[in-house]
Formats: sequence, C-alpha cells, structure tokens
Amino acid sequence: MPLVLFFCNIRLDVAGSMSRICAMADNSEAVRSATQTSLLKSEAETERLAAIGKFTAKIAHELNNPLDGILRYINLASRNVELDNPEKLNEYLNNSRQGILRMVKIVRELLEFSRCHYLPAEEPVSIELIIEDAIKTCVGKSDLPAVQIVRDFAQDLPKFPAANLFQVFCNLIKNSLDSMPDGGILEIAAAVEPNGDVSVEFRDSGHGFDPSDTDALFEPFFTTKAQGRGTGLGLAICKDLVARHGGHISAANRDEGGSMFTVHLPRPPEAIE
Repeated sequence: MPLVLFFCNIRLDVAGSMSRICAMADNSEAVRSATQTSLLKSEAETERLAAIGKFTAKIAHELNNPLDGILRYINLASRNVELDNPEKLNEYLNNSRQGILRMVKIVRELLEFSRCHYLPAEEPVSIELIIEDAIKTCVGKSDLPAVQIVRDFAQDLPKFPAANLFQVFCNLIKNSLDSMPDGGILEIAAAVEPNGDVSVEFRDSGHGFDPSDTDALFEPFFTTKAQGRGTGLGLAICKDLVARHGGHISAANRDEGGSMFTVHLPRPPEAIE
C-alpha cells in the first residue's frame, strides 16, 4: 500500500486568529506502480474482450453459412411438397441434412477447441508407436488415392503420453492426405535434436500453401481448403495441445513442392538422465 504522510502546522497571527496549514504527501513511486499495474490489467482485459468478440464473429459467420443454405433448401422442399415432386424434395432434404452435419462438425470441433481435449497424463509410450497408430487410423479412413508413407525414425526416441500427441499427429497426417488428392508421398521423420528435444516432421508432396498465410494457418477458422472441406480448427487445436506439452509447431513450404509441418517437443523429464 502507498505510504501517506500528513503534516499539520498551527499558526497564530497578530490579531490572535489561529490558522491551520495541512499538507499530505505519499510515496509517489508506489502510486505510479499501482497505477501502471491497473492500466496493464485494463489493457489486457480490453484485448481479451476484443479477442472474444473477434472469435465470436467468426463462429457466427461459420455457422451462418450452412444455416442459410438449410433454410433455403427447406423452403424449396416445402414448395415441392405442394407440387408433389418427390425427386426434388429428396434432393433438397438431403442438402439440408448435409448443412446440418456441417454445423454439427463445427460445434463438435468448437467444443474440442474450447477444452482442447487435453487428456490427463498416462503411461508414456514410444513416439514412433504413437505415429504408427495415427497412420493406421488416418490412412484406413481415407478415401483418397494411395499415398506412399515413408518413415524415418531415429533410435532411442523418448516416450511420451500418447493420447494428445495421437490427436496432433492424426490432424497433421489428415491435412497432408487432403493436400494430395491424386496421391503422393508423405514422409514422417522423428529425431532427437542436439539439446535432447524431439522433432517430428510431416513432409508431403501436395500443393503447399501461400507463404503469406504461414502465421494465419494456426488461427481458429482459417483454412485453405475448399468450402465445406474443413472448419479451420484442426491446426489451432494442434498448436494448443503441443504448447501444453511445452513445445511448439511450425509450418513451411518445401523447395521441391509440398509443405512441411514440424512438431517440436521438449524431452520428457523422466527421459533426462
């Protein structure tokens, strides 16, 4: 708390009247510090509210697009009921269903993003096994042409809790597969860096991305995919989950074509001798 000092002086004039002079002083450094702290808190709150407003606007925009389509198709379906046109009626109802499914996907990923689906610690497993599980899951579900998977795993890779990294690797593999609709090569390399940290690279032969979008790639709702193909939350979730492990994720275009996403993870404490 600021130190406040009061000074009081009583004075008697020639007429016998008494007057009192008081002054107050404080330790202005503490006051300035408190004021500065208050201003910083106010600025942080303003920035937080602005970020929430921006995020909310993006959510409204993402949900409004399929909602507009659903309402339009429902109106068309209603008219075709009156015209007794079952073929068109089925088409419009199916289109409405697709719009609703997209909204469900957006809401599901928003919930996942809001809690970041961060699972509690579990028994660590080798990182190459996490990658292999992610490959089996994504390649098995893909309806794209065959993609050749090339693995390059270093020896003696440390172990990590699997669940959250499995989600990160699945998202990155899926993005790589989506970028190669006609097939291609996905190289996955895991290595121990000189400082003991671990890096996992996902290099594909796809179409890459605009270099000016590098920073925006990890922002919520930003996507380079065609309308309806992605929500733009996958990489944002990856960024947050990797950060919770104490690491970071980066993106770059490859000179030979395609893109490369690299997950940097600090060596787990139990792996440090």
